[in-house]
Amino acid sequence: MTKLFRNPGIRYLATFAIVGLALFSVLATPWAERLFVQPFTQGLVDVTAFMVRPFDARVVADGDILRFSDGLGAVQVLAGCNAVEVCALLAAAILAFPARFRDCLIGAVLGIVALQTVNLFRIITLLYLSRGSQEVFEFFHHYVWDAMIGLEGLLVFFFWARWQGRQERAARSGETSAEVGV
Repeated sequence: MTKLFRNPGIRYLATFAIVGLALFSVLATPWAERLFVQPFTQGLVDVTAFMVRPFDARVVADGDILRFSDGLGAVQVLAGCNAVEVCALLAAAILAFPARFRDCLIGAVLGIVALQTVNLFRIITLLYLSRGSQEVFEFFHHYVWDAMIGLEGLLVFFFWARWQGRQERAARSGETSAEVGV
């Protein structure tokens, strides 16, 4: 069994599974929902309204609902729409990576910021799509944007992992140069 965990790929997958399971277990608790997820979601709606209002004064934030004051269109930002789950998966993938913990922590934070930035754009586009055809709104809501957020999480992880690989190679070549006296 210990031989199995010497394999870096198996060790990474096991660590990813443990960290991911821990994050999702915490997120599934009622206190996390009450103390983190709901306030985060409401904050996301408030930030979105704050960003849109200079360009469109009709946009109003009302709890977890972003709506137009003229009554023609609204979106409710629920747990699946706040990208918290994708952020948890990204954080688990980065934190499990065999790199310095500090680098992993910075990568996870920057990755989450990138995901949430795109999610803000997602919420804004869905708000404006809610003013038109319900079928178009549903298509973008359930297919286009869900896939885009998931794809962005993967891309952030892959770019971060590639950057980490370059950092590691540079550190190794620096050690080799220092050993040779270059």
